[in-house]
Amino acid sequence: MTEVDHADVVVLILGADFGFKTHTGESVTQQEFHRAKAANKPILAFLEEVPVEDDQKRFHWEVSDYVDGLFRSTFTDDRDLSDKIIQGLSQLAAARSAISEQEFVQHLQNRSNSRNWNSRPREDRLELVFLPQPILSGTLRSMHTQHDEFFIKLSQAGLVSIKGGYKSFNEGDVTGLDAEEASWRHHDNGMSWLSIPLAAPGKGGEYFASYYISPSRLKRFAEEAFSLISRGKGGWFQLGIYGVSHQVYAEPPITPASSISMPYRSEKNIEERKLLIPASQGVFNQWLEDALFRIGRKLS
Repeated sequence: MTEVDHADVVVLILGADFGFKTHTGESVTQQEFHRAKAANKPILAFLEEVPVEDDQKRFHWEVSDYVDGLFRSTFTDDRDLSDKIIQGLSQLAAARSAISEQEFVQHLQNRSNSRNWNSRPREDRLELVFLPQPILSGTLRSMHTQHDEFFIKLSQAGLVSIKGGYKSFNEGDVTGLDAEEASWRHHDNGMSWLSIPLAAPGKGGEYFASYYISPSRLKRFAEEAFSLISRGKGGWFQLGIYGVSHQVYAEPPITPASSISMPYRSEKNIEERKLLIPASQGVFNQWLEDALFRIGRKLS
């Protein structure tokens, strides 16, 4: 285990065989994996795409279920493994050179303090913000020509109505669009954010619908927004809920209600942040589940 203790990063390669089983019932590789986890070592895990024996299959599942501090991929042969290791080390280097959470918050505050009032988001909203790592420059030139394309993607995701149309936004180093149901902004440094109204539009007779924050709607919005604004890149994410002092965190009633018991909270805004490199849909969804759990506890 000395090698694990002194390693900066642990590369874990799992093939078909479980290997020698120690007195604890674990393989040596499994013990090294547990040691690296306990020490919070970065782990690059590579799982060979071959039939595996039962003990090794359970170890594969254990590695696949572990998210924190892990780059995980599959491989088919030695050349594929070599390419994946290089990719994993590259992403690890990107994660280590990423800005801190405090610096990310500063970028968010710079947006809020902007003199350009039209680039600010509305106060009561659900919002996902993404800042790629490393930070980019010169992205505005291509993005400001993609409003139509982005609006169609919003419609395909069910976040806007094509019939409602949109208004383009182009000022300073920010571009984007505004529709009745959503707003999108993209900054020249690559920061992009998407927001929708806090409450879902109520149907006829549903007077209290605007007082509910739907957990399923929040989850669906975050999942769709992730694919729209991150575009396969890794970086910092912030999921925010704003204007929640009197809202009920629950699904709106199916039938119109005649009354509602509204809470009062001193905390009006809730934010969850995470650096995700790489940022696959699976990795994001895992973090999202944890974030929604924490949000639910704060709002309960």
